Amino acid sequence: MPSRREVLRKGLAGAAGLAGASVFGNGFAQDQREVPVRRPNVIIFHTDDQDFNTLGCYGANVFTPHIDSLAGRGIRFTRGYVPTGVCMPSRYALITGQYPSRCQHPSFQKAFPKDVPTEPSFNTPLIDGQHTIANVLKRAGYATGFVGKWHIGGPDPSSLRRLPVAKEWAAAWKPLEDDLDPRDPDVNRILEHNHRVHSEHIKSFGFDYADRIMENTESFNSRVINYHNPEWITEGALNFINQNRNKPFFLYLNHTLHHIPHPQESLFNADPRVTLGGYLDRAPDVMPSRREIVEMAKREGFPEKTAFCTWMDQAFGAVLTRLGELGLTDDTMIVFMSDNNIPAKGTIYEDGVNVPCIVSYPRAVAGGQNSGRLIQNTDLAPTIFSLCGAETPGDMRIDGADVMPMLRGERESIHDELFFEIGWARACCTERWKYLALRPTQSALKFRESKSGAFPWIYHCRSLEPQQHHALIWHPAFFYPDQLYDLSVDRDELVNLSERTEHAATLDDMKGRMRRWLRTFDHPFGEFA
Repeated sequence: MPSRREVLRKGLAGAAGLAGASVFGNGFAQDQREVPVRRPNVIIFHTDDQDFNTLGCYGANVFTPHIDSLAGRGIRFTRGYVPTGVCMPSRYALITGQYPSRCQHPSFQKAFPKDVPTEPSFNTPLIDGQHTIANVLKRAGYATGFVGKWHIGGPDPSSLRRLPVAKEWAAAWKPLEDDLDPRDPDVNRILEHNHRVHSEHIKSFGFDYADRIMENTESFNSRVINYHNPEWITEGALNFINQNRNKPFFLYLNHTLHHIPHPQESLFNADPRVTLGGYLDRAPDVMPSRREIVEMAKREGFPEKTAFCTWMDQAFGAVLTRLGELGLTDDTMIVFMSDNNIPAKGTIYEDGVNVPCIVSYPRAVAGGQNSGRLIQNTDLAPTIFSLCGAETPGDMRIDGADVMPMLRGERESIHDELFFEIGWARACCTERWKYLALRPTQSALKFRESKSGAFPWIYHCRSLEPQQHHALIWHPAFFYPDQLYDLSVDRDELVNLSERTEHAATLDDMKGRMRRWLRTFDHPFGEFA
């Protein structure tokens, strides 16, 4: 498949122009000026480790007609971002509207007291009673639903029952075990019990409905469970929509595609009756069969190896179809976004934090737009609150901004800059410039030493994602403490301009921008705060 940069450039070259629909920001279409519409539904369709080269609307050679149609009806962003390059803190930022280093969980605060720099990574769970998009909308009268991958902290481990396999992180890099049989009544009871416990835990953060709960399947170290099951997740989403068709609803829909294990293996080899909630009597019948999806992609002239992209698209298409059948298409804002990119996962380079992002809301957003303006997943909370008429709690820290004026075409842009953080690295970008600071702490040096010589360098974070090693090969300045890139000509971040005198003023400006962000946190970072 082509590189992510080649795909993005191809997609920009073929981008469609702005559609000429005239809409109003108050929720009334021009020809319905006197007819009030229902409060908008909101669906966040959240994908996992998704690169641009898996979506046709971004120029990839893959068959994704439903997602492409969403881009045609809304705004396709090429500068959509998450604030960090791994799953957990990115999901924390989306559901709370704040940067991961603001995490107040006791485990995070114990690891990083106020006088210690934070290391945001897989360590940012929610705390009891924390404000989220869900509980704010619930107080505003919305039905709230969660389906799919959670990965923002789990329930009390003592409430879970242990499966007869090793449940260890990084098990994907260890031999998988074959002895777990979900059809075994004892195993099935454990899966069902743990699923109920996870569901109740998630409901405590403002969700009326929480079903088809997933985590990273490879952590169970079981060959049988280590597969994706988008049909099961999609069925749960459709159930929620059906149950709440007559009231405004918020659905946070999280798929595990395209995280490891590679989805193509699941598409060809997995039993769709095997789920983390137990073994099903029958496979969900909510989208074309897996064999039909493979044949569909081939029939349309696309390589069989890209069929997993069509699999994701058909899951999305099932949701679009149901909205259409219920007459809810025009009343629903849909945000399609990934939790991080994959080529430089584990970093805050563009290939880690610049992600596919599409927003559609037919009643207020003109379709067919392609935007290079800055937007971040921290913007979703304030934007959704604004759209839905929900009041932001006075003690809810929001780092994002309401981008509805930009979506409606009332403002050209919202952000002058965005902030990013992971491990021992921080960054700030404008539409043209990107500044990255790497400030390893004593903790980082001890971590390196603890690896017994496994690597003689400092990664950007404690999470040893394989992509970090790829990134240090691709980015010549990976180890430099100060990195400055001109994204207008160097989106691949290959040429570090931080030491060139002609860019000294720009470097000072970007450092000043980042310093202003860092001073809003309770923790120091290098010489900045």
